[in-house]
Amino acid sequence: MLRQRRSMKVYDPNRAVTEEQLAELFELTTLAPSAWNFQHYKFIVVRDPEQKQRLRQAAMGQEKVEQAACTIVVCGDLAAWKRAEDVAREFARKGFYGESTEEKIAKQAEMMRNAYKNNPTKAREEAIRSASLAAMSLMVAAEDMGLATCPMIGFDPNAVAEVTELDDTLFPAMLITLGYAGDFDLPRCDRLPLSEVVNIDRLGVPFGANQT
Repeated sequence: MLRQRRSMKVYDPNRAVTEEQLAELFELTTLAPSAWNFQHYKFIVVRDPEQKQRLRQAAMGQEKVEQAACTIVVCGDLAAWKRAEDVAREFARKGFYGESTEEKIAKQAEMMRNAYKNNPTKAREEAIRSASLAAMSLMVAAEDMGLATCPMIGFDPNAVAEVTELDDTLFPAMLITLGYAGDFDLPRCDRLPLSEVVNIDRLGVPFGANQT
């Protein structure tokens, strides 16, 4: 799927994505890993024509926001840590703690909460990581379903938050257009060689370098 997937710039505006397709897509998306399974993300599916128009303006007027069947606002969740007790109890039920007690569950939940509650920088960084992992999972799943996507960072985050009425626990990490590919057959841009992006053991030992 990764070899086939392209960031689609042009969409067929006459083809919709169904509720059933969205349900399958997001079920697959939420299988993405996240720290302590907090799932530090939420998604806003923008598909109403007027909302798409408003979102397009918040996204520097990019046409594909309106042209695609919908545009997904991938949000980082700064308050995911509030699920700590539920997560700890699930871990206990699944046997992650071995023979668990209420004291052990409470201790684990407190440790999870403290990792983020008083550390907004870490909470935001974790939300970006989780949202990004989920976004990539969404795009690969969409490709497998015959749908096209394009991740977008060209937007005004405050304007996007206003359009989608986000509260202060959420922020837009990226947008992803979703729909059916239109007339777009330009070749894929080249990627850097592995020797420039992969090092072995330490920086300065590029992948593929002859070792003696």
